[in-house]
Amino acid sequence: MALCLIVGTASAQQVEREVAMENYHRYYGGTLPKDGAKEKSILAYREYYAKTPYRMQSSAGLTAQECALQLQDNGVFGDLKSREAELIVPLDGGKLKYDKDQQAIGLLLTDAFNRIWRIAEEFRNGRMTPERNPEIYRNLQQAILYYGNLELGRNNKVSRFHASCFAIPTAAVNTYFCFLKQMDRVESGKEKNTTLIATCDMLKALALQAWTQPFRQDETDANVVQIPRFRNHVWWVGGNALAYRSLLPVAIMYRSAPMVDLLAEVCQRGISMTSQQTYDEAFWTEGFTADGAGWGHGKQCLVWGYPIDGTIYALNILSSLKTSPWEKRLDDANKEALLNFFRGSNWYYYKGFIPPCLDRGSMVYTPSASPIRYQKMLEQLLNNFASSFTTEELKELKQLHRETMTNRISMKGTADGIYNGTRWFFNNDDLIKKNDRYQVLVNMASVRCDGLESATNMADEYNFYTADGLTLFQKSGDEYRRIIGASDVTASPGVTAREGMDALVPVTNWRGYCSKHNFAAGATRGGENAVAGFIFEKMNASEKEEVNDRGNNGGKNEMLYGVKAHKSYFMLGDYVVALGAGITNLKPELQGTIRTTIDQTAHEAPVYLLRNGVKTEVSKGEAHSLVAENQSSTWIVQEGKFAYTLLPAYTPKASLICESKPTDWLKRNSSNKTKKGLPETSDILRVWIDHGQHPVNDTYGYVVYAGEGTPCGTLPFRVLRNDTLVQALQTTDGRITEAVFYHPSEKLQLAEGALAVSAPCALMIERQDNAYYITVTDAEMDKNRNEIVVTWKGNPIPVTMPQGQECGKPVTVVRMY
Repeated sequence: MALCLIVGTASAQQVEREVAMENYHRYYGGTLPKDGAKEKSILAYREYYAKTPYRMQSSAGLTAQECALQLQDNGVFGDLKSREAELIVPLDGGKLKYDKDQQAIGLLLTDAFNRIWRIAEEFRNGRMTPERNPEIYRNLQQAILYYGNLELGRNNKVSRFHASCFAIPTAAVNTYFCFLKQMDRVESGKEKNTTLIATCDMLKALALQAWTQPFRQDETDANVVQIPRFRNHVWWVGGNALAYRSLLPVAIMYRSAPMVDLLAEVCQRGISMTSQQTYDEAFWTEGFTADGAGWGHGKQCLVWGYPIDGTIYALNILSSLKTSPWEKRLDDANKEALLNFFRGSNWYYYKGFIPPCLDRGSMVYTPSASPIRYQKMLEQLLNNFASSFTTEELKELKQLHRETMTNRISMKGTADGIYNGTRWFFNNDDLIKKNDRYQVLVNMASVRCDGLESATNMADEYNFYTADGLTLFQKSGDEYRRIIGASDVTASPGVTAREGMDALVPVTNWRGYCSKHNFAAGATRGGENAVAGFIFEKMNASEKEEVNDRGNNGGKNEMLYGVKAHKSYFMLGDYVVALGAGITNLKPELQGTIRTTIDQTAHEAPVYLLRNGVKTEVSKGEAHSLVAENQSSTWIVQEGKFAYTLLPAYTPKASLICESKPTDWLKRNSSNKTKKGLPETSDILRVWIDHGQHPVNDTYGYVVYAGEGTPCGTLPFRVLRNDTLVQALQTTDGRITEAVFYHPSEKLQLAEGALAVSAPCALMIERQDNAYYITVTDAEMDKNRNEIVVTWKGNPIPVTMPQGQECGKPVTVVRMY
């Protein structure tokens, strides 16, 4: 398939045009409109796009007049010549040699085509015309042909991504519709001007790259108008499939009903869910996940990037197709996916802020709150698809939309675990607690998921620890975002790692980092209690057999690896208990002590030590040692925020410091250079446990109090075990028992009798009224495991494990007593 037109003699142009038209008819149904409803609709869309820009570019950069002044008779922008000379070298025979830096070439050509588009808009709006501005009109055609040949001459064996499939096709299709009268004349055979004919073909060839680039190197490259083109490849699913490609206007440019047919089907089927166990059969391998969150760029918990972008644009396109022959009503699967995402993703947003662990822009300076990103999607549904929902569903959507306007999502009246309470995200290894007073997020890791991507010189450059048990405590929602410019990423909250941020080298890693172990689980019924745990031993997710990462991270940052730990988390009312066991430095020859950071957060209120009701204020700029005592607890309290204490049996001492640190926002993410008012310093409170350089089977235990006021009296729970086989605790009244079983051969001895399980799992037993509520989650997410048997008080209690897309979800059974 070749629609590219290489400008040469008139006869060569004619040959290429015939080839282009042959493929046009063969693949894209490109016959001229007939009397059918679809053909009539296409004509109406063509008139619409002739008047309405698609994805209009911002006003930044040169004005249209400034662009026109740079445009020479040969179609070259004078001020781009030096950049071009550095990248593209003419060879004998008229061919060109392209430098290896294809990204730089793409940026150059994107710049050129955006200028062409900007000038073309002047013709669309009538400020310029071919009659009044013949020189600019002629030079603009030469520019389209000149830069078009540079673009189409690039090698398809390299990944021609952002420029070739997103930016340049968008500029080309808009330029085409700016001159629709002239393009219609060419396509009807009435135009004899060979340059204009060549320009029309070139714009169509460039725009078609939205459907063709990057090549997948499979059978769909021969015919892109088929469903498999938009499945099972990271470049062709989710946001990369729909959100950033100008697919619909290109289909209308080609007058192709088959292309629009396909696009409508992709949009509807794309509004669906994927999961660990349905990965190979789900329509998209990334997007909304069955747990209510989302994946992007593989199995990364991105939530607000690629997953939501793909669905927003699916709805946008379906909205554009309303009242046309392609109009579609949302089906039950669409509604289920949307409602599940609205409910689930809200846990990854708190009081106007997104926790800094969910996209490659987490380290961008964010000084103010903003509405949740699905607000526009809600408006889209209420305005264009209300008839698809039931009365109760519409009531929920309307209430949710009202609350998004305040940046506070409470959804009072809904059940625990839907919008508030606790929730285990089984496709993403996340346990989250959320209410009006605070949010706690534990971002764990397993081999099942990928980490968080980083990219040098374009995005976050230090996303090394975001899925290592990162534990965030928030009351205002921006406690961590405001200090990122000064924070030590090797001291990320909740993480056990080797210290030494200065030794880290920024890398591009499209898969991030995960754990080597297939173990992560969280048990919760949705209320205020929950338990979770995982086995942590860091690996580069790019090393997974099925992954082909094209970053530059291989062999770099050895200090990231070689730390192993069993880490668990217990949520009991307003208390969060963290236990660690088996903490071992597997690479003791590397420099840097191993430490577990309890918190590294914004210091915004007085910090003091509280012991026996006596407060001792912590001075700023000086490290303080906290020694755990068996007789009484000493709390580190930040007034109005959170309080921290140690469990003496597992953590004899810790350190804390309140300090003002200089920021380096540009080092975190290069896009911060466009931000105004970047703070030069940040006040930080950091609390940590030092395991030394050579820990072997070390432990830790600490408590965070999230309630109002200050904690007082004896802790309302006791730790039952903290080792690499079982980590468990129980409330002092015996009403709640929580445990992580790493090995099913172990029994947990309770006053009521022994407790055992038949498989690795997270387990919670809650006594309420006259019943026991037993909640179990399979830590290995084994699709062949139909049940886990809990043996308690000598009685076997079989718990049926969910299958299919809900595999890994917590299950609760009730036993009366």
